[in-house]
Amino acid sequence: MAEVGRRNGVYGGWTRAGNTRVFVRVPTQLKRQSAGHSNGSNDNGSRPELGTTPIVLVHGLSSSRTLKPLIKALGTRRPVYAPDLPGFGMSDQPIRPLDVPGLADALRRWMLDNELAPAIVVGVAFGCQVAVHLAAAYPAAVDRLVLIGPTFDPEARSTARVALRWARNAPRSSPRLAPSIVHDFIDAGPWRSVRTLRGALEDPIEDKLSEIEARTLVIRPERDHLVPAAWTERVAKKIPDAELVVLPKVAHTIGPRAASRLTALLVPFLVAGEEEIEEAAAR
Repeated sequence: MAEVGRRNGVYGGWTRAGNTRVFVRVPTQLKRQSAGHSNGSNDNGSRPELGTTPIVLVHGLSSSRTLKPLIKALGTRRPVYAPDLPGFGMSDQPIRPLDVPGLADALRRWMLDNELAPAIVVGVAFGCQVAVHLAAAYPAAVDRLVLIGPTFDPEARSTARVALRWARNAPRSSPRLAPSIVHDFIDAGPWRSVRTLRGALEDPIEDKLSEIEARTLVIRPERDHLVPAAWTERVAKKIPDAELVVLPKVAHTIGPRAASRLTALLVPFLVAGEEEIEEAAAR
């Protein structure tokens, strides 16, 4: 990974997916391991030998910049990669904004080119739509799936309803993430942001849920006004092998405190998955 720098325990740099530059953020420890294994052959370098299945975080309608608290919290337990999807953050921008299937295809290409498949894919908000399409269309790329506050439910597929929910959710959002969200909007530009939102609202995520083969954990932040409880229950019921849990006292955005609680909630799911793999290998 071509390094840009470290900020508060998170490194950022460019990797590649074909001819496209993809900006990715990783925990400090993982970047140091990567530097130790780099052969300087290309922008990707050589990723470190991973002792456990890596985690790939898929951001919402922003960039992986807003996932820094979660990158740091999860990064103490296993390798974590948080790419900026094409058109978001610091990754290259395609000529036209990609729809949900296009973003999932781009994510799969990046995972394959960087030897990260299969991975534990963790989608956050709109990132859940990308993660769901990836898991449904390319099951071999997803070892396990985590959906945190999946959007958008059928009752909120208009810009007016989404705006109303955002307004209700804003007072509970982490103020530390506000500068990152504004920065991401400027990076993407108003036209691309609006086109991506429209594409997200037109994506019927519920039609793909029954096709998911990976073991799945659906997480509903308790104080999330963007994602109704009834919708997350419906999502979990439609996925063949899914479990629904509630993250107490957390709103839609994942700030530092919420990231610590979320990590504690994820540990049993991650550990159980590794135990199943070990038992299968032993048999």
